[in-house]
Amino acid sequence: MGTIIAIIILFGAIQGFAVCVYLYHKKKENVRAFHFYFLFLFSLAFFNFLYALKYIDIDAIGFIPLAAFPFPYKYLIGTGFYLYIIHQIPTEKKSAINYLLFLPAFCYGILRAYWYFVLHSGKDKDIFWNVYQSGFFTYNEYVYLLLNLLLVGLAIRFLKKNKSRLRGTNITRKNWEWLLKFSYAFLVFTGLHLVLAVIVHAVGDAYNGIVYSILLMLNSVYIYWVGFESLVKLRFLFNRHTLKEEGRDKNEFSDPLARNLAHYMNGEEIFVNKNLKMAEVAALVNSTEKELSQYIYETFGVSFSTYINELRVQKVKTLLQAEEQKKFTLLAIAENAGFNSKSSFNAVFKKVTGLTPTQYKEAHCS
Repeated sequence: MGTIIAIIILFGAIQGFAVCVYLYHKKKENVRAFHFYFLFLFSLAFFNFLYALKYIDIDAIGFIPLAAFPFPYKYLIGTGFYLYIIHQIPTEKKSAINYLLFLPAFCYGILRAYWYFVLHSGKDKDIFWNVYQSGFFTYNEYVYLLLNLLLVGLAIRFLKKNKSRLRGTNITRKNWEWLLKFSYAFLVFTGLHLVLAVIVHAVGDAYNGIVYSILLMLNSVYIYWVGFESLVKLRFLFNRHTLKEEGRDKNEFSDPLARNLAHYMNGEEIFVNKNLKMAEVAALVNSTEKELSQYIYETFGVSFSTYINELRVQKVKTLLQAEEQKKFTLLAIAENAGFNSKSSFNAVFKKVTGLTPTQYKEAHCS
């Protein structure tokens, strides 16, 4: 039974590492966010990796002993996650205080490096047992878990606070909602860790191994879920979001423009015109091209062409759901929505939804 648990835990770690490698080679719009996400996921996988090897009695990799390896992964999980979330908006000024979050990991890493040296140099073979007997590791567990809870709480607060200021279309807002869901999952995961840490403390050494096995299994389930979400929701992971300026008078020019644009786009659906030009739209909404372009960017965070294409994609998705449209081919539906070629339709649809039109139809319209 113990071997089976160790294998599950090890495969959880391997999947975490594999996802890190996979994401590393993907094109990313927000590289800084990726670096912190990588730190979060790698540290989480490393947690399982060390304990899995310990469970199957592997004490070294080559000439490197693994016992008490001085990588402060526990303190880097929450820090990586929080910095990943706040770097979703790379243009916002980041406080230097944020990087002080690495201080606990640095200090604990130095401490573990010292213990590692003392243990493997033969100066004191009992150093970790003595530290354990002092209760240090128990209270250290509480410290890092409470720090992680604080950080994920701040991440959720950041996402909620900026939700109303987010520039972009419905796709952008769905992206933000997914980040919020992802953060809540990490909150639940960390909370369960804390509960298990309290149980370990309460039951004492007799059941310590059993409870810690449960904790590592929980880690594995979470890593499997994170890996799945990372692959399925890859388009949501490393975007560059922008916020509307605070203090800007939204009535400066946008109210009549917003009403007119909504009328012609949502009501008249003029975007189905394959040859629609910005100059035509600007004339219809009683605006200049510059003012219209600025309003679309301020409100939706995208260019005029991207805005029109996203409306066309939404129209295609609506048409695919309609019973009377089932007799038409995908290309015919795309043309009815305003696309003028199969290649542009496929490229735009994949960019907006993350799926090809055929994949989307099979998944949502069967």
